Order: sequence, then C-alpha cells, then structure tokens
Amino acid sequence: MKKMIIILFLILIHSSSFAAKWDKSDKILFNMFTTGMIIDCLQTNYIFTHNGDGYHEKNSTIKAGVHSIGRGFIPLWFGSFILGSWYVLDKSPAKIRKFTLVGLILVKGNDCGRNYRKGIGLNFKF
Repeated sequence: MKKMIIILFLILIHSSSFAAKWDKSDKILFNMFTTGMIIDCLQTNYIFTHNGDGYHEKNSTIKAGVHSIGRGFIPLWFGSFILGSWYVLDKSPAKIRKFTLVGLILVKGNDCGRNYRKGIGLNFKF
C-alpha cells in the first residue's frame, strides 16, 4: 500500500507541473487516462490476490514481473507506463496529443469495464 501511495503522490506532483503548452483539456484528458490506469492497476492486483477464483492476467510481462519480483511489480509497471506516456505525449504536437489521449482513455475504459463485468474488483492492499 505504501508503494501505491508513493506512486500516486509522485504522479500528482508530476501532473501539476505540466509544461505550459498543455492546455486545460490536455490536462483533464491525461488525468482521466491516469485514473483509468490506476483502476486497471488495482484490478490487476486483485487478479493476483484472487488467483484461485479463476481470474488470470493476460499480460505476460506483468505475469513474469510478479513471479520474479513480487506483487510490488504491478504499481511499478503501471506507474512507469503513466510516466512514459506523459513523456512521449509531452513531446507530441497538441492535436496528436489530444487524439492519442482520447484513444488511450477509450482503451483503458474498455479494459476496466471488461474486468468489472467479469467480477474483478479493486484491491488496495499491496
């Protein structure tokens, strides 16, 4: 849990220091994407704590990381993806940034919704 709080805190600090070229809608879209990633992170943690319930992670990189490092790899993976996405989006033109963020939000929304329909909850304990 401490690791998740640290990652969330770093993301919030980092998101408040966006470059001036990010307008208000870019910041809102990025925060929506970040929220989707955090929900997906918590759902992934639920999968690994409820293995006997028939839930399985499909991402082989996450599976390998959890088996070699432990469940602490889950927030590390998602936090790295959020920060990496921010870096790439920060270097992108504004129009492409908006389209990319909308696409990422749709993908994360679909992933989280599908997980929710399968009965995968949120687990805040790491």
